[in-house]
Amino acid sequence: MPRTRRDVLASLAGVGVAGLAGCTALDAGESESDDSELDAAALREVMELGSPAFPARVPVPIAESFLERGRARARELLDSVPETMSSEAVPNEAVREIYAEAYADAAEDLERTTAGETPFESLRGLRYARGAAAMAKGTYDAAVGDLTEADVRDEAESVRADIESFRLGTRYLGDDPDRALVVYDAVEGLATAASRYLDNADEYGRYADSAPGVGELLDAVESARASLDGARHVRDRYLATISDPIDFTDAFESTATSLAEVVEDRLTEYSEVRGVDSTLEAEGFDPEELEFTPAEDLLVETFVEFGSSARTVREALRSDRFATALVGSHTAETHRRAFEDAVTAVKRGRYDSVESAAAVRDAKLGALEALEAARSDGSNPHLTRRALVDIAHMVGRGDDYFRDDYYEDVDPRAARNALAQYATTEFAARETPAVSAWVLGTLAAERGGVGR
Repeated sequence: MPRTRRDVLASLAGVGVAGLAGCTALDAGESESDDSELDAAALREVMELGSPAFPARVPVPIAESFLERGRARARELLDSVPETMSSEAVPNEAVREIYAEAYADAAEDLERTTAGETPFESLRGLRYARGAAAMAKGTYDAAVGDLTEADVRDEAESVRADIESFRLGTRYLGDDPDRALVVYDAVEGLATAASRYLDNADEYGRYADSAPGVGELLDAVESARASLDGARHVRDRYLATISDPIDFTDAFESTATSLAEVVEDRLTEYSEVRGVDSTLEAEGFDPEELEFTPAEDLLVETFVEFGSSARTVREALRSDRFATALVGSHTAETHRRAFEDAVTAVKRGRYDSVESAAAVRDAKLGALEALEAARSDGSNPHLTRRALVDIAHMVGRGDDYFRDDYYEDVDPRAARNALAQYATTEFAARETPAVSAWVLGTLAAERGGVGR
């Protein structure tokens, strides 16, 4: 007999919320709900309302010359090897097939480097193009005997040393705290990605002890190098815009530490170690009565996002990524408040069913309006917009339930799950400006005064 969502949650009752991420989609085997019959065409129209445009960006002038150098590097790697392997050069047919696929993928990734909606998106995309081109080059050169795994591992250690040197040489220098926090969050994200490429090279490789395996390793090295190049460019371009930078390092560290403690204390109050069921019961709900309702999805989604973000804060603080920890605290507090908003709404009788496609449409419009209202708030524009980039993705996740072949056109589960995603977006977006003020206000207090 298929397991219901409640079965899944019950089996995870002893697991922290970090282990529950994504559980709101685990309802494939649920029985039919009591939701009224829904109109498939009207639900498709909800999806066709579109998604909000919140492309990733950073408040730094990314140089077009930097982007072009990255594209040139990818082209150089790809142009240094032939489009196809000959059977004379490489008798192994499996290697030739892998190489052909790698070359085609690299060519496609290179074309996409000009498709970013913002210069920052293009900058981040360069690591994929450069890595894919390195995969093709490494596979070919290893297959014909011009490159060994030892050669590439030497390169990896050199890049790893460069990453560590960059981290040690970076302080949180800036002008406006709002802008500085978003810039250094991006810098840390790129530098962390660089390390992760190298750390994961062996664990996730598909072609160990082979020419394609050498290609995968060179892919990781080049992707790491591209990410580090991006981190350095963002930092240096930011500092070039400031004539008299302020050192925020001590304030970032102390504020990140204090907010992390607040997040942990608040998470503990919600019975995090006992799981979602216990938390819902503590809020006065009967978990069984919530089964198969949008309310269940909404409450679980907001709570899981809160717990998952708290884990991000812990990990960032342990590795001295204080900007990442501050942004993570923002995310955690936003979803904690969204959870409280959801609790209040459900207790008032909202989200107990999906009565019509119009209800789903209204939920999506509410999400879109909340996102625009938050974006229009000018009090802390950089941090608020940075947070909204992640929140806006939930609208697309809601839309995906209507694209997914997992459900029939009028399956009430699709409407229920989508409505919960839209509602989560609305609650989180409405809380975002106030949470930005909370984070930056705490930072100002640590520095000795508002606005300093």
